Amino acid sequence: MSYERRVLLRHSLASIVALGITGLSRFLYSVIIARRFGVDVLGTANSLISKAFFVAIPLSFFAVALGKYSSEFLGRDDIDAVRSITLPAFLMPVIGLLLLPLNMYLSLLAVFRAVQLTFRSFLYGIHRGEHYAYVIVVSFIGFALGFLVPDVFAPYLVFLGVIAFVSAVYLWVAGFVVRPRWEYLRLMVTYSSFAFLGTLSGVFLVQGPYFMSERLLGSEAAGEVSAVLSAVFLLTYIPQVLQSAIMPMFSYKHGRAESGYVKNLAEKVTEFIVLITGSLVFILMIFGREILSAVFGFEIGPSFYLALMAIEIYVAYNPSIVALNSTAYVKRGTLVSLLGAGVALVSWLLLVPVMGSVGVMGGLLLAYATILAGVVYYSKSLLGISPHVYLPLIAALILQASVFVSKYLLLMAFGVFLFLELPVVRSLLELVRGVS
Repeated sequence: MSYERRVLLRHSLASIVALGITGLSRFLYSVIIARRFGVDVLGTANSLISKAFFVAIPLSFFAVALGKYSSEFLGRDDIDAVRSITLPAFLMPVIGLLLLPLNMYLSLLAVFRAVQLTFRSFLYGIHRGEHYAYVIVVSFIGFALGFLVPDVFAPYLVFLGVIAFVSAVYLWVAGFVVRPRWEYLRLMVTYSSFAFLGTLSGVFLVQGPYFMSERLLGSEAAGEVSAVLSAVFLLTYIPQVLQSAIMPMFSYKHGRAESGYVKNLAEKVTEFIVLITGSLVFILMIFGREILSAVFGFEIGPSFYLALMAIEIYVAYNPSIVALNSTAYVKRGTLVSLLGAGVALVSWLLLVPVMGSVGVMGGLLLAYATILAGVVYYSKSLLGISPHVYLPLIAALILQASVFVSKYLLLMAFGVFLFLELPVVRSLLELVRGVS
């Protein structure tokens, strides 16, 4: 097995564990808090957590650049360059402690989350993603124990606090605490200036619905939005698994000037995740709404379907925007992300007061569709990625709209989708057999 395939496989397996646990933690948190304290407390708690996670993005200013250049320098066999860029990236989150007088929970959650994002990017950048999975498993035990404390924020404080502690020990033991070199730090600052805006826009689309719904609709309505999104956003861990696995490989190959590999990998990954995510969305549309209503103890509305379709679009364009950001075109990726965030903000301000939770999900759908259009354009013109890989996504969305007519019609539409995707199904099965 080639080095590239070993890294992709190892990172993918590690990401399935780490990101699966991370995604499950938000869902479990929402269920337990809603049943123990009520839907209004859930809305308020998730709103503050989302604000903290949003603040964590500027605090993890160098995280994406650290992952990119660590992998790129590794491709050039320059481990000293990797060491020289590590310390500044991990010192940046400490600035968040200045928020302690404003709100202790906001400050600590933001700092710990920023360290987590930086540590994750760093480990995948140096092709040690499996180490991150080990840390997440240990931290999740702390998360579970946190529910024994009568504080709604205790599970996340313990979960993220353990990660922050382990990251500090890891850097010290592995010898990455060294004086930075200006020529490499300048690269980090230049790249991060653009990557940061793109990351901030992306996180706004993920965390924004929580605190925007609380602001525009109140804590109880925000609780319903939190319940829907905590379940639907589990699907976002599919592209995050892939992103953690393939972004270092994109940068690694970019460092070796192998652009054809980037194009082919992005297209193939897009084909597979459109099939997988589309199938999951069909299944969740058939059974998910009733199951979630029973789990959370209150009625989940039709906004659930719009949320699923929005996340499906996000999942589909993710490989291509990661390819843009991992190579020489981070400015283009940032531009389309900013545009999507702007569309979301305007849509929420216009739609949410009139349509409630449906307006939240509708705005999210419009935002991701806007980003998809920009990604298709730039990935074709700059990387040669074919727009045809998105045709199955368009077909899936049209067929899934039948849910608003009848579940029986949706079931037939699912069959049509699988028939259209038969060539990709065969290709995926061949890949699984090849790996096994």
